[in-house]
Amino acid sequence: MRVQPSALLREKISALRRRHLAVAVLTGVSMAVAVAIELLALAMFFDWWLDLPWGLRLISLLVQAIVFTFILLRMVIRPVLLQPDDDDLALMVERARPELQGRLIAAVQLTRSPEAAPGTSAAMIDALVEEAEAFAQPVDFRRIVLTDRLQRFGMLAMFVVVVGFSGFIYGRAITVDLLKRVFLSNIGVPRKTRVTVVDGNKIIGRGDSVRLEAFAGGIIPANGQVEVRYRTRRTQIYSLEQNRDNRIHFGRTIENVQDSFTYVIFLNDGHSDTFTVTTVPRPTVATMECEQQFPAYTGLKPAKRAPGDLSLLAGSQLKLNIVATKDLQHASLKLSGVDTEIPLQLDTSQPRHLTGEFIVPPKGMNGFSIQMLDTENMESRDTAIYRVDVIPDRPPTVKITYPERKEELVTRQATMVVGIDALDDFAIARVRLRYKVDTVDNAAEKVIELDLEEESPQRLRRRHEWRLRDFRPTLSEGSTIEYWIEVEDNNDATGPGITATEHQLAKVVSEAEKRTDLLNRAGDTLGSISDVAADQEKLNRNLGTLIREKTGR
Repeated sequence: MRVQPSALLREKISALRRRHLAVAVLTGVSMAVAVAIELLALAMFFDWWLDLPWGLRLISLLVQAIVFTFILLRMVIRPVLLQPDDDDLALMVERARPELQGRLIAAVQLTRSPEAAPGTSAAMIDALVEEAEAFAQPVDFRRIVLTDRLQRFGMLAMFVVVVGFSGFIYGRAITVDLLKRVFLSNIGVPRKTRVTVVDGNKIIGRGDSVRLEAFAGGIIPANGQVEVRYRTRRTQIYSLEQNRDNRIHFGRTIENVQDSFTYVIFLNDGHSDTFTVTTVPRPTVATMECEQQFPAYTGLKPAKRAPGDLSLLAGSQLKLNIVATKDLQHASLKLSGVDTEIPLQLDTSQPRHLTGEFIVPPKGMNGFSIQMLDTENMESRDTAIYRVDVIPDRPPTVKITYPERKEELVTRQATMVVGIDALDDFAIARVRLRYKVDTVDNAAEKVIELDLEEESPQRLRRRHEWRLRDFRPTLSEGSTIEYWIEVEDNNDATGPGITATEHQLAKVVSEAEKRTDLLNRAGDTLGSISDVAADQEKLNRNLGTLIREKTGR
């Protein structure tokens, strides 16, 4: 026989189930909210107090996430997934209402199947269901679900939310940053004084000075400190100097840094992050080979030169082969005195090897230095200046050996002999006789190139026969010829060097005046000979007297 389940009982049990689930979920949510906010507040407090490093903040965040997830799973998700069945709910009602005396659980179980169990009377089941409905009709099953925990945790959650939100708004300048730090932001812990360091991590050359600087925000103190910790665990504390023109700016210079260190700057209650100053050796020259290539006109072979003995002929090419102490990415040669910088060539397979060359200028240069940039972007500094003594190619020397007199008398038909003595460091390329006549072409300067017969001698001694009768037009008596010798060397690098003798004069006179001049010169010569003979005779007499005195005669 068939039995009919009670719609009333089913509805009341369903309402009980919904109430039971809602209370459980809300209790779990309230607990999760309260615990989460409390843990978050504790994490912010301890971070503000202890300035927790990133690693500890990560652990703290993981612990909070684990606790929050555990509460959600146990107090919210588990009740949703494992809801009580009708039997459990009926027993719950039976415990709360003993007067039912098992009728409710019996009615639920016996009407679960539409067919009555063998040996069971359907009429008795229907009667049992009617009695259960009669007892259940006035009873609100939902009231048997206790809400004490929900009320406690709900009030706690509301209290925590209100207090937390109020505190967050009140201390917004601090709490926002602390909240960001809880979620692993790298901003600093908010203090009354905020410390900002620009370009905190530095790389400097070993032995250099380093400037540690910071800017203060908020409350500006009158002084501060920087704590320096070296790799040897040695710690030093230096006072910071306040910039009088900019009170928020603090700094300290540490001289002659030999080792890397970390530092933290403290201003009032605030401090900076930990920064690192790394010292690396600057690149320097380990070895350098120098080879001088002389200008081609000298005919000299290349010569090795020591870096400490660089006396170089102007116009020479100095080739350099350099080995640095570190791998380089760029290098140049700086010529001091002429403000010139020449790139050096790097060997790609051996980045410490450099080659370069430069032409020795005739003036201005007094040395050179090697500028280097290594692969760590560290520049060379205070590099050695290699002194260079520039030896100029001296111009040739020349003089007129004949005529000996500065002013000579000549006739229009004479052949005037001009004696020349010239000397150069290397070779003479050209010799010129320059002259001008005061009565010809308005005394315009003219030149006669002397034939060296395709030779370039280092020394030249020659007598040039100057045929005055070849002048066109013929020279008139009374004309004055101003002449001199000009010599040019073969310096095609920094020259040529040109030298001229003093100017001498030749006056054109008549033959009679020339004869008179010759006679006068002959008389002067004879007079000189007589004077020499007299002096010789006097010397002989004195010598004889001296000999007799020595022999006692």
